[in-house]
Amino acid sequence: MISGNPLAGRDGELSVIRRALGGGGTTAGVVIVGSAGVGKTRLAREVLTRAERAGEHTDWIVGTQSARALPLGAFTALLGDEMADPMPNVRRVINSFVAQQRRGRVLIGVDDAHLLDGLSAHVVHQLAQSRGARLVVTVRSGAAEPDAVTALWKDGLLTRLDLEPLSAEATRAMIEHVLGGVVDARSARRFWKLTDGNALFLQQLVKDQVAAGRMRCSAGVWMWDDDVAVSQNISDMVGGQLGKLDPQVALVVDMLSQCEPLAVDALCDLVGRAGLEAAEQLHLVTVERTAGTLMARLAHPLFGELRRATAGEMYLSKLRGRLAERLAKDPDADMRATVRRALLALDSDLPPDPQLCVQSARHAMTLLDLDLADRFATAAAAAGAPDAPAIRAMNLLLLGRGQQAEEALRELSARSGEGTHQWATLRAANLIWMLGRCQDAGVVLEELARGRESAAEQTARIAVEACVDAVSARGLMAEEKARGALDSVLLSDFHAMMAAVALTMSLGALGRAEELTTVAEAALDRAMTSFQASHMRFWFASVYARACRLTGRIGECDAMVQRLAESATEIPSLAYANLASLLGNAQLMRGNAQAAVKLLHEALAGVERHGVTTGLRPATYFALAEGHAKLGEAEAANAAVANARSCVPGDYLFMQTALSIATGWALAANGCLAEAIATVASAANQARERGQPTHEVACLQAAAQWGDTSWAARARELADKLALPLASAVARHTESLATDDGEGLLAASNDYLATGDRATAADVAAQAAVAFTRGQQRKRGLYAAAVAKELSDACGGLCTPALRTPASQPLTGRQREVVELLVAGLSNREIAERLVMSVRSVEGHVYRACQRVGASTREELAAIARKGPSAGREDVG
Repeated sequence: MISGNPLAGRDGELSVIRRALGGGGTTAGVVIVGSAGVGKTRLAREVLTRAERAGEHTDWIVGTQSARALPLGAFTALLGDEMADPMPNVRRVINSFVAQQRRGRVLIGVDDAHLLDGLSAHVVHQLAQSRGARLVVTVRSGAAEPDAVTALWKDGLLTRLDLEPLSAEATRAMIEHVLGGVVDARSARRFWKLTDGNALFLQQLVKDQVAAGRMRCSAGVWMWDDDVAVSQNISDMVGGQLGKLDPQVALVVDMLSQCEPLAVDALCDLVGRAGLEAAEQLHLVTVERTAGTLMARLAHPLFGELRRATAGEMYLSKLRGRLAERLAKDPDADMRATVRRALLALDSDLPPDPQLCVQSARHAMTLLDLDLADRFATAAAAAGAPDAPAIRAMNLLLLGRGQQAEEALRELSARSGEGTHQWATLRAANLIWMLGRCQDAGVVLEELARGRESAAEQTARIAVEACVDAVSARGLMAEEKARGALDSVLLSDFHAMMAAVALTMSLGALGRAEELTTVAEAALDRAMTSFQASHMRFWFASVYARACRLTGRIGECDAMVQRLAESATEIPSLAYANLASLLGNAQLMRGNAQAAVKLLHEALAGVERHGVTTGLRPATYFALAEGHAKLGEAEAANAAVANARSCVPGDYLFMQTALSIATGWALAANGCLAEAIATVASAANQARERGQPTHEVACLQAAAQWGDTSWAARARELADKLALPLASAVARHTESLATDDGEGLLAASNDYLATGDRATAADVAAQAAVAFTRGQQRKRGLYAAAVAKELSDACGGLCTPALRTPASQPLTGRQREVVELLVAGLSNREIAERLVMSVRSVEGHVYRACQRVGASTREELAAIARKGPSAGREDVG
């Protein structure tokens, strides 16, 4: 639904206006100065609307070109028919506003004050000078306004506010208010670039894309990956002059609409210098010197969209062909230039160039634009390029189109001759990662092992076998094979990345943290420069992030994600879905649940948009379940877990721990702590059997956060074995929880904080507050509760079971279970059925819990429980 907050994205400017109108300042109001469409009127009108709601009297005066010829033309409605003597009428207008001010606060809005006639401007100046009323005045920058209007800010009568175009962040805020929902960052940035931050253009353009079905909501997030829909409204706003251009000038604009920026020399070869000079004089084109070369671009990004919308496809195809031929005369500056030239040729009336398409497919893969790479590879194959089918097959694998890739790779691997072994290993990788069919991948690899292999072929097969082992939770075997394959230096970029993925998964599961950074740096260096491995930076990064979390290296994960975010100037849609998931997981590790959930929903929208079936989908759901649960959003957590279960392949044993922990968090958010603890306890036992000690530690940590004390001895055993700061923190946490040691819990909270995990640190500080209070150490309890509150607030506000337990009068275990279910919204009868007890027993537990925390009703008890460890009577003061 299209809605909107007129002040979205203008919080800073609103603060300036509030101060100027507050009454305690040295000025009588504000002058808002800005270019056309930047949002001056929108801002001024909203300020007056809010004043009206507060009971103030307001007037709205508008300067117009037609009324400018009349003395006091802007105030005609106040004067009636008496226009014989202008000066008495000036006094009459001023006196009328002064009289209103005596009866109450008056706010006058004067829109487009640069169009006021001299006497109307004089009235406004006199009102400001005498403080006869407060004023909000708008003026277009660069316009020739009357001297009296200029004097408003030059003489210090009104505060001048220069209204700049919306920033990228403010643009996103405004779009989300217009749509009434979340928009993904890429779409918001695209709107910002197209509109140059012009608020008027932005609102109309957003409405146009929704109305035309070009912008759609997927997984609760609005995305715009389609072409630009241009309505008559936006045409009238932006391009009134574009339909009346001289043919020579029109050709300049049309050329740049297909390719900008463009070197002036190249453009003049196509359109002539006179046409370019005329277009520049009309402010349709800007010419700037960049690195010693004159470059031309359209003066506003929407000019190109407007011309494309009205031009015929045959005409544009011809222009693209001329552009491609001219650009081919000069060497391409970089990969992007080659891709740009190839795309112009592909969409032109020129015959296809197979080798250019092959080269550009590789470049597009390196630049992470896999959809464009598929277009080039398909065109090259159709034109008979022998290399094209192989490139397209690999690109389909990277795109996550598993079934299409399987068909293409099966055909390639079935051919006799050189290269068939390579395609068979790629087919096995596709079966593992895209289709979740590890057993079938194993069969393919076993067949290869029975045949003749060169040393390089054998190493490539072993690298993919290591992935099968890693996915199947055979960490030691995966480590041995992956390490050996990487040490051989015989691998292609693709197979080297496969080995790095398997090695990182095994190192993370085994707790070999000291080697993770070295492996990661080598893998990412390779991925940044190889068309085969470029997109695989995200595959690798996802398993590296997981390994960092398992081993408590959150800072290193942050650094890696930041490097990825900066690794490309433009992030295409599928790549952005991967990046958003990584950014969301990094925020979740830090404890920033609100920020994490927003990013993860953006990732999920990309997953839905592209039909992704890879591990990205379940991994995003795992993190969403945990994030929503930590915010106390039980229904959203339940939905995420249900979706995760539906898309985790049965062979993906390495994901079972993450699924169990996500399930546990959702159960905890629903108040089912016993079930949550049982779920992760079972997963811990499985991890122990599979030789995944860090997975086991993660399960014990979650159980301790929910109050379980039964794993203290095992946690210490794991800490001694792994020698990881995170494992030591978990051991101290569980041991202190078991002995009700508040000081130990506070120390454990600091241990978690040292790893970067503020959310767990908050939970453990809350548990320390309860332990202190139970031990009659009230002041220490209050201190620990304050620490928990501070950490929770730093995370954006958490609502976990530990943070919902009041510290003032600790509850018994059974009372806590009852309160958790009460907070989840269950009735007494439903709680009784869930805990297998009588309704009367539930009522007794609720009554005694109320007594402990000072609540008089079950509703008040639930409210206190939601507030966290500092709630309760004894914490006042």
